[in-house]
Amino acid sequence: MSKAGITIQDVAKHASVGVSTVSKVLNDYRDIAPDTRERVLKSVEELGYTVNRAARSFRTGKTQTASIFMPMVGTEFYDRLVTAIDNELAAHDYDAALFPLLNSQRLARYKAPDALPYHADGLIFASLNPDWLFTDARLPVSLPTVLVDAYHANYDTVTVDNSGGAYAATMHLLERPADTFAILVQERYDTPFASGVFLERRKGFERALREHGLSVQKDHIATAEFSSDGGRIAFRQILDRAKPPLNIFASCDLLARSVLDEAARLDLKLGRDIRLVGFDDQPWAAGLGLSTMHQPVEQMGKLATDFLLKRLADAEHEIRHHEVKPELIVRETS
Repeated sequence: MSKAGITIQDVAKHASVGVSTVSKVLNDYRDIAPDTRERVLKSVEELGYTVNRAARSFRTGKTQTASIFMPMVGTEFYDRLVTAIDNELAAHDYDAALFPLLNSQRLARYKAPDALPYHADGLIFASLNPDWLFTDARLPVSLPTVLVDAYHANYDTVTVDNSGGAYAATMHLLERPADTFAILVQERYDTPFASGVFLERRKGFERALREHGLSVQKDHIATAEFSSDGGRIAFRQILDRAKPPLNIFASCDLLARSVLDEAARLDLKLGRDIRLVGFDDQPWAAGLGLSTMHQPVEQMGKLATDFLLKRLADAEHEIRHHEVKPELIVRETS
């Protein structure tokens, strides 16, 4: 039942179609003629009909929900990614349920097959590898599953060429002969929450140095906590090792922004004393003139959701892998 007691039968009568046709339109079936679809949707709007989700779930066994696992919340990358996923799910009458892992205690709860995240039609893992999360490298349940910002041969995946992006950023910096450094997020690789993203970016940085005829020294790398303060501390460590002019690749824009702030405090000129390239192209990067690798986060979220919806429709479809290429955006800092 919906607004003012309007039922799906009322919508069907108003639109002069059968109840099954209304159901197909509401569930986004594609075998409906455009004019019929438009007539049904107009009737839905005019009558104020809304779907009774509880009744539909009982009837179909579907929740119209997708669970999203992620390492954390509150970062710009995950805010953008989740928004893109949720928008795409909503366009197909699905809801998103968020499950940040955050710690091993929460992960332990999610190893039970009856845990809350699995009361869903499908799963999306963001920057997480199920093999590292679960015992015997197997999910606790058999549900359609897609990975975004992580790769696994046995699942549909949407990934970024992180190594190639870091390589392109570093080669751009190496156009100017100067001591060249990377500030990398300090990531442990012996934890189930590791994504491997920053390891790939390190590989790209080191490959560019080697191809430029430079040996890769430990001092070329400064690691930092994933925070503004971490980036500032790492930048000061670099300044203790070498004097400007310097080239710096920051493995994410958050760290690059703290380099910008600290350079301004020390009266160092970006683009001259310090050439800097970040990675992400966050919405604020253009306003600060930050050169960076543009990561199409919204496209990644949309693609991952599309893969999940297709997997829900056809569980036997061949596995899909899509790698997006980051693009170097040159601005004032380099």
